[in-house]
Amino acid sequence: MKFTRAVDYGLRALVLMSRQPPGTRFFLQDLAEKAGLPRNYLVKILKSLAKHEIVRSHRGIKGGFSLAWEPARVSLREVVEAIDGPITVMHCMTDPESCSHAGNCAIDVTLGELRERIVDELQGKTLGDLLRLQEQIDAGNCPGVAGRCASTEAVKKD
Repeated sequence: MKFTRAVDYGLRALVLMSRQPPGTRFFLQDLAEKAGLPRNYLVKILKSLAKHEIVRSHRGIKGGFSLAWEPARVSLREVVEAIDGPITVMHCMTDPESCSHAGNCAIDVTLGELRERIVDELQGKTLGDLLRLQEQIDAGNCPGVAGRCASTEAVKKD
């Protein structure tokens, strides 16, 4: 299973937005620049997030985008599904008609269980969790998986 680049970009933008109080408006260009993301791609992602009421889209001269909720109230599952649609591991899980073995297959059962664990984990993590972890990493403390945060570890050794 692999999340799309759109999910990556969406989460990056949302973490950046989470650093400010809810309701803070972000102009698209500023958000794209601060997050280091392509503007034209980011606007599509933000529109998907607005459609699913994760962010608000504001029109006019003082327009832009803002978080619709406190970061702790937005699950990563909501973000992933707003951008990519239902979380799946294999085609037959979302389209049983596409497989003659659907519902009668050890692969379907096993990967279905794996999918449920992934969904549960994403449901249990929020933008607030990502923000807290990013703040720890920015402070030079990487509590992540071994091998991650290599640049942070290199900074600590200097």
